[in-house]
Amino acid sequence: MSTYPGSGILTQFYGPVTEATYGVVPTLTGSHFYAVKSEGLQGDKVTAQGEGIFSGALHPLAARRVLSGWNPAGGPVSLELPTRNLQQWLFPMFGSYGQTPSALTQDASTGAYSAVHAPGALQTHSFSLQKGLATVDGTIEPLTYGGCKVSEWELSVAKHGIAELNLTVVARNELAGSGNSDPLNASVPSLVSYSKPIGSVFHWAQASLYTGGTCSTTSGVTTVSAPTLAGNIKSISVKYTTPLDLDRYFLGQGGFMGEPVDNAVRQIEVSAEVEWLSAMAYQNAWSGDTATAIELALVGPGIGSGSDHSSFTLLIPEMFLGGKPSPVVGGTQVITQKLEYAGLDDGTNNVIQGTYWTTDVT
Repeated sequence: MSTYPGSGILTQFYGPVTEATYGVVPTLTGSHFYAVKSEGLQGDKVTAQGEGIFSGALHPLAARRVLSGWNPAGGPVSLELPTRNLQQWLFPMFGSYGQTPSALTQDASTGAYSAVHAPGALQTHSFSLQKGLATVDGTIEPLTYGGCKVSEWELSVAKHGIAELNLTVVARNELAGSGNSDPLNASVPSLVSYSKPIGSVFHWAQASLYTGGTCSTTSGVTTVSAPTLAGNIKSISVKYTTPLDLDRYFLGQGGFMGEPVDNAVRQIEVSAEVEWLSAMAYQNAWSGDTATAIELALVGPGIGSGSDHSSFTLLIPEMFLGGKPSPVVGGTQVITQKLEYAGLDDGTNNVIQGTYWTTDVT
């Protein structure tokens, strides 16, 4: 029995582990533990109550209650954006499976590794993850989620804070306790032996936002030349949504969901709070409905021999300013604007791209 308090302080979070077959939980090896701020992963059963009329019956009969299926499991997961072991999450976030640039590649001159992720298909790709939760006596009980996909993620950073990565995970099933007669998983996975997360986190002082410039793509990698550092940014968030059909239920599957597939176009949203500037650049972009590139860069310490840096950069080449950016006066404080951008496909460059530099080999 643990000598630590039986509370959320003992929570452990492991994954993602790639599945060879959707919904079949593999041996839980080859991934990492992460420090989560919070999580809301849960299973959800569906029951039905018979309503047939019986003479003299004043209450629903227990014998006519049935367990008729399982709603999608999953929920939100909140992480501080890690400088190490981020690579495993970028594949389900972007759908960048099998892309040549998305594999970690070593810079021969420094020894550091980089990977570039762009949107791709989530279909036929899924993962499992496990959380370990402490009972009040300090025992850690495992709950494992199979058939997982990331349907939405948001990266945000605000004044003096640590960058946050919020994920929405949809899963086929939650395996815990004695199981729930899942036809794809005959047994419940054991608790993965714990090891502490490694590395640091990206934060506010490392963040810069660039706009404008000219984008071009070579060998699947988009770059932007001559962007301009955006002034007086107070906070920013980038959200990427992949709408999935979660109603894929069929006879003969034990009441469990089939693999979700994309059923609508994906959405890219950027929101920022900025101080009102005399140049009125944002107002002019809004009134002219003029597209611009946006690049959010989080650049940490030097790695390898020092000329490369631990970093994560998001580039969106074609952003349009929407909403109502005209500032309003709410009092005597400095006037700010709320900017809301939508990312669209320019037909040439990666619609959104994440570039990761790390000392991780895998």
